[in-house]
Parts: sequence; structure tokens; C-alpha cells
Amino acid sequence: MPDVQLLSPRQLTLSIQLDLQKIQPYCGTPIAAIYADSLLRTLRTIRDQFPFEPLTEVLMAFYDAIAFENRWINYQANQYKEVCDLLTTLVDSPLSNEEVEQAILRLEDFGFDTLPFGIEFNSSIELGSDED
Repeated sequence: MPDVQLLSPRQLTLSIQLDLQKIQPYCGTPIAAIYADSLLRTLRTIRDQFPFEPLTEVLMAFYDAIAFENRWINYQANQYKEVCDLLTTLVDSPLSNEEVEQAILRLEDFGFDTLPFGIEFNSSIELGSDED
């Protein structure tokens, strides 16, 4: 039986960055689907192999933004470049909880909806009032 070599979080992140670079020139074209598929698969792999790494939390927020309803197709090359650049700053440093939160907020700043399946709150409903 061949030995299965697990990739490190750093190696997987570099693979994600490569897919982010490859998808940029093809945004809005059918060819982008090839790189989006690879990107989504690698993001799932990092989630499965390194669920407790702080960087994984950031990457899962990104995954949610692009996977939900195939929204990867709606994003532009400059947005993918921003994520690639962000990962460059995060990949080699241990991340605190605050840094993880800041990185996820940066994704939001880049235009990625990291909570795409959130519940909409109806503000016309009064909470806690007892009507007879």
C-alpha cells in the first residue's frame, strides 16, 4: 500500500494561491470553472486535514463566500488578487483570534459575503412584547 503524504497547511495555502492566480484572467468565462473547482477542492482538503488551524477559519469564510450558490462566478479578478495577497501575509505567521477576525473582515472589505446563508432579521417584528 503506498504511503499517503499529507500536505502541510502552508503547502495547501500555496496551492490555493496558485488557483487564485490562475482564475484571475478567466473571470467571467467558462474556463474559470476549472480553477474554481480546484480552489474549492483544496479549500475542503485544508478544512478536513487541519480543522483547528486558525488560517483554516479564514479560508472557510472565503469558501462560504465563493461556494454558496456558486458565487465564485460573480467575483472579479482584482478580488481574487486581494485574497491571494492577504494569504501571503497570513501563511507564515501564527494567528491570534483577533487576527483571524480581522482577516475575515478584510474578506468582507474585498466584497466577499462570508456569511451568505445568514438569516434575515425582520425589524418589524417586536421581540419580547406580550400582546393579548
